[in-house]
Order: sequence, then structure tokens, then C-alpha cells
Amino acid sequence: MITVILYSKHAIEKMNALGIERSEVETLIKKGMKWKEHFGKKWHARMYGIECVFEKHENDLYIITVHPEGD
Repeated sequence: MITVILYSKHAIEKMNALGIERSEVETLIKKGMKWKEHFGKKWHARMYGIECVFEKHENDLYIITVHPEGD
């Protein structure tokens, strides 16, 4: 169960520039296709042409960046 979702300054700036709401990022993480990098802590989630990079820290998520798919 996710307790807290934290956003980096970079992620917030990207979301504002792209017109993406926090609720959209949360839906993306919950329902989108997810995978973990082979040698690292970073996870990716993709849906509706948007990709999110995040890390899991126990029950919390830290959103690193959000960008259009393929960027």
C-alpha cells in the first residue's frame, strides 16, 4: 500500500510544462505498464503516451521525472 507520493522539483516542473496533473501521474503508476531497471532502484510506468520514472522507498514513492513516451 502506498502511503505518500513525493515529487521532485524537476518532476513538478515537467508536469507543469506538459500540463500533467498529479492525479494523472498517480493513475499512470497504479494502472500503467511498469518495469524496473535491471541494475538500479528506478522504476518506470507508461500509459497514454506519458512515462514516469520513480523510486520506491518502503511504502512511499518518489517521482523523479515525467516525460512524453520516447523522450
